[in-house]
Amino acid sequence: MLTAEIIEAISVSGLADVRSYGGEYTLQVVVIGEETDKIGFRIDPQKVHGKVRKNLLAIEGRRTMTIEATLCSRGEVVHGPYRITADADYDYVDGDSVQDLTFVNSAGKVITVLPFSLGQLESSESAALASTTPLYRKLAQKVVDAISSEW
Repeated sequence: MLTAEIIEAISVSGLADVRSYGGEYTLQVVVIGEETDKIGFRIDPQKVHGKVRKNLLAIEGRRTMTIEATLCSRGEVVHGPYRITADADYDYVDGDSVQDLTFVNSAGKVITVLPFSLGQLESSESAALASTTPLYRKLAQKVVDAISSEW
């Protein structure tokens, strides 16, 4: 997916014609690192044994990826290596929180909210996965920017 985003960004920029073989230049990209951080929290008051306890729940995350990109021609480095970092933020719901997963309708019946969420309430894993495309697009654009600044 990252390769496809980089190819798309280079093609759209007009920087170069992208070919699957036989080109004058090659772009070598290596993933240096990736991490996920919890960046947003909320208080979740829950009754435990009749007492309200205020728990802190994570509700926002950030994926950060660092790559190294090097533009070569005939085996020689032309530009780079560039160390490029990008991130993508996302929201999610804590599956352990009853308040996040249910509501009480006008008839007093407890209803699960996930069918009504329209994709806004995702688990942390699903939300992190959904952030892949925006993260890769940011990295791809930064690769194009780095190369075009020296071209």
